[in-house]
Amino acid sequence: MTAPRHFLSAIFPLLVLMAALACAPAFGQAPRNQAGVVVLVDGTATITPEGGAARPLKVGDVVNEGDELASARDGEVHVRTQDSGFLVLRPNTRMKVASYKADGGADDRGILQLLSGGLRSVSGWIGKFNARNYAVKTQTATIGIRGTDHETIVIPEGSSEGEAGTYDRVYAGKTVITSADGQAEVLPDQAGFQPRKGKPRRLASIPRFYRPGPHEDEINRKHAEIQNVIDQRREERRKAIAEKRAELQAERARVKDVAKGNADAAKDQRRALLGERAENKAKREKLKADIEAASAQRKEIQEARRKLDDDFKGGRISVQDTRRQRRELNAKQKALAAQWEDIKQRRKDMNESGDAALDARFEAEQARQKALHDQVLEAREKRKALEGERESAAKEIRGMQQEENKRYREELKKDRESAPPSPPAEPPKQ
Repeated sequence: MTAPRHFLSAIFPLLVLMAALACAPAFGQAPRNQAGVVVLVDGTATITPEGGAARPLKVGDVVNEGDELASARDGEVHVRTQDSGFLVLRPNTRMKVASYKADGGADDRGILQLLSGGLRSVSGWIGKFNARNYAVKTQTATIGIRGTDHETIVIPEGSSEGEAGTYDRVYAGKTVITSADGQAEVLPDQAGFQPRKGKPRRLASIPRFYRPGPHEDEINRKHAEIQNVIDQRREERRKAIAEKRAELQAERARVKDVAKGNADAAKDQRRALLGERAENKAKREKLKADIEAASAQRKEIQEARRKLDDDFKGGRISVQDTRRQRRELNAKQKALAAQWEDIKQRRKDMNESGDAALDARFEAEQARQKALHDQVLEAREKRKALEGERESAAKEIRGMQQEENKRYREELKKDRESAPPSPPAEPPKQ
C-alpha cells in the first residue's frame, strides 16, 4: 500500500518538534537536596516533608531541604548533616531546613529556621568554607557563625525560664547575633541574647536553662571529630558530584547530537522533496502540453479525412491524389498512435516512480523515527541506571551509618553508665 503524497509535509513539523523535545534537558526534575540522616531518636519526634503530612521520625530517616523536624517533651534528635556536621534537637523543639546544599562548591549553604525550642549545631564544611552561607534564623534574630559549635534557644513569652527572645551559647568558634537593631559577637563559653525588642547583647553568664542532655559528653566530642574529617569529606563529595554531573552532561550531549542529526536529516529530506516536486511539476506540465498537442493533431487528422472524403465524393480530387493523401494521413495517424503510446508510458512511469519514491521515503522516515525512539529509550535507561547506582550507593552509606549509629548508641550507653552525675548550672548574673 502506497503512502499518501502529503505524508512528509504533514510529519515534518512533528519531526522538528521531536528533535526540540529531545534537545531539552528532560532528565526529570532534580530531587530536593539532602540535608542529613537521623542517627538518634530519643522519645517522641516527627518529620514533616515540605507539602506533606507529619510522620514519626526514626533512625536512618533522610532529612531533606524543606523538611520540618519536631521533638516532644521527652524527645531528643541527632542528625548527621551532609557536610559532615552535627545537629541536636533538644526537647520541645521545632526546626525547619529552610535551604540546604552540600556539594562541596562555593554555593553550598545551610539555612536552618528554629521555630521553637533549642538547637545545638556543630557545623561541618559549610561553616568552615562557606560561613556566610550558614545561619540559624529565629523570629527575632539571625545567628551567623565562624567555624562553630553553638546552641540556640528560643524562649517564648510568659516562660518561667527567662526573658522572651533568642539566646545563643558558643562552645567553640564564634557566632554573631544580628537583628534590625544591631549585632553582638559571642565567643567560646559565652552566651548572647536578642530580646523581642532592642539590641542584641552578650550576657554576663550562661543562663540556667542551658542544661546538659543525656548524650552531652558524646556531643562535646563531635567538634574535634568533625574538624578532623571535613576536608576529606568535602573533597569526596565534590568528586562524586563532579562525576555524576559529567555523566549526565555527556548523556544529554549525546541525545542532543542525535536529535540534531535527525532534525538535519528531516530538513534535507524536506529540501529533496521540494526539489522532486518541482521536477515532477515540470514533467507533468510537459506531459500536459504533449497531450494537448497530440489531441489537436488527432482532430486535425480527423478533419483532413472528412474533407478528403467530401472532395472525393464531389469529384473535386482524382483517385490518385486521394490515395496519396490517404497514405500521408495514415502515416500521420501511425506517428500519432506511437506518440500516444509514449505519453501513456510516461504517465505510467511518473505515477509508479512517484509512488515508489514516496514508499521509500515513508519507510526511511519510519526507520529514522524508530531509531530516535530507541535512542531516547536508551538515554532513559542510562538515566535509570545512574539513579539506581546512586540509590545503591545511598543504601550502602545508610548501612554504614546504621553500623556507626549502633556503635554510637552503645558508646553513649557505656558513657551514661560510667559517668558521674553533672553538677547543677549556676544561676545567671544580672
